[in-house]
Amino acid sequence: MWLRQPYISCVLICLVVGVRLPAQTRPDVAGRDLVGLWGAEAEFGPQVDGVLELRRDRRHWTIRVGGFEATAAQVGDSVTIHLPGGQGTLKAWVSGEVPIAFWVQPEGITPPYSTPLRLRSASANAWYAELHPLKERFPLYLSVTHAADGTLLGVFRNPAVNWPGRAGWYRVERDGDNVVFIVPKTGVVKYRQPYDSGRRVIAFDFGGPVEVHPRTLEQAVGLVPRSPSLPPYEYRLPTDFTDGWRVADRSSIGMDTIALRTIVRDIVATDPLDDTQPRLHSLVVAHRGRLVLDEYFMGYGPDQMHDLRSASKTMTSVMAGVAMYRGAAFDMSTPVGATTITVGQLLTHTSGLACDDDDDASPGNEDTMQAQRAQTDWYRFFLSLPAAHPPGTTYAYCSAGINMVGSIIGHATRTWLPLFFDRYLARPMEIHRYAVNLMPTGEAYAGGGMHMLPRDFLKFGQLYLDGGRWNGVRLVAADWVRQSTARQVDRPDGSQDGFAWHRHLLSAGTRSFQTYEASGNGGQFLLVVPQLDLVVVATAGNYGQYGVWRKIRELLIPRIMQATSDQH
Repeated sequence: MWLRQPYISCVLICLVVGVRLPAQTRPDVAGRDLVGLWGAEAEFGPQVDGVLELRRDRRHWTIRVGGFEATAAQVGDSVTIHLPGGQGTLKAWVSGEVPIAFWVQPEGITPPYSTPLRLRSASANAWYAELHPLKERFPLYLSVTHAADGTLLGVFRNPAVNWPGRAGWYRVERDGDNVVFIVPKTGVVKYRQPYDSGRRVIAFDFGGPVEVHPRTLEQAVGLVPRSPSLPPYEYRLPTDFTDGWRVADRSSIGMDTIALRTIVRDIVATDPLDDTQPRLHSLVVAHRGRLVLDEYFMGYGPDQMHDLRSASKTMTSVMAGVAMYRGAAFDMSTPVGATTITVGQLLTHTSGLACDDDDDASPGNEDTMQAQRAQTDWYRFFLSLPAAHPPGTTYAYCSAGINMVGSIIGHATRTWLPLFFDRYLARPMEIHRYAVNLMPTGEAYAGGGMHMLPRDFLKFGQLYLDGGRWNGVRLVAADWVRQSTARQVDRPDGSQDGFAWHRHLLSAGTRSFQTYEASGNGGQFLLVVPQLDLVVVATAGNYGQYGVWRKIRELLIPRIMQATSDQH
């Protein structure tokens, strides 16, 4: 529920659904004032946001943030402090000079998430940090035009999480102080929304108020890829944000910059109302270990974390490799609990349990697991599933199985998974902002949904391209890099999987290249081409449209490969 479908689309509370308008009361088509583009840039998230102060008085700790204050006693080398009213929780490990801390934001429009707090010393026994919890962007746009017969037609676009309005287009009519959206083929009124004609506002509620106003394309920052008034894009070197990336200079880029310019221009020219083309949010490229392209679209920028969806399953595989490199007592042949299922089978979706995310009727389907409330421990939920096949014999895409690997890592390292990721990957790789979604038990959900900056996500491809080293520092064994990205299992679609890496043979021009990737719903890609010394990250908003977002891999990335291979 949280991860495979746009979460915000599940909490509509005021839209009237499925009402057939009686013929005698069908409103007049009058509504010329509705013609045009309407839009809003809403944002949902926790109330608490700002500077957080942490103080120690012997073994008692106090936090102050957002007008709240709370205190708790230290237990061992850690402290957990809850704000009143369920406004959030601080989790900190306090054995060093500067505590390692995380903020756990409560479930709301989004599921609960943990984000790192980078504490700085203020004085003796006092620290502070900027607290910016994960918030959900919700740009909503409505385009209303005249049809040939004089009626009004409307189409919704929500480029961030792809709320589709439940139909491709609607007949739009005024009914007093309301706007009604009618499914043309059935005459069913799908939505009836309040309309203030004086203020020119159509009101919606998606768990929070969203009011759309008339917009020009220049104002529609969350709809169009780039402002129409900008001059044609010219290739530009990425900005050096001192985040661990070496930025290419003109002499070392090693790629066809004219081809890169054309690719970005084509993305900018994408019609946002065309539902057959990917809606790119970012495109970031590294070649020969240097950042060569860093471009953003539809209101996104380099400082905005993106939902990786199932692409973050691969982060679980990376953490497994780090844990084994650091001496954790498990490998791919280790059985899971009292079962005969191995860790390797979890990472290759071959556990044999009745868990198939591509089958809505499967008892282990991810949406089913996250929607049910009978078992809040999702590790136990997974282990209680019936067997459908002998382990290791049948591929079935299973998020709950990958999530189970998080339990293996946590148990073997005796470390909360977000803390493990922070200590052994985020900090060494200069990753300061990310968000890990949590299960009802407070443990990290390792089956997808991590949020990360695209430039930081790109680092994991470079880490593996460099054999497990980031900027010369080894974080994971070279053998694990080779093993986890090698063919381990064949998929029904003809492609292959390693250990939570997907393998595809892609063509660029007359050449074919073996690639491995992390990928997720909507068009979230981290793709590595070892033969070209190339890493690409793309993020997009085509959730639930696999036939569209797969074009990023099949059409867009090969163009980037071509721009590289022509120079080799």
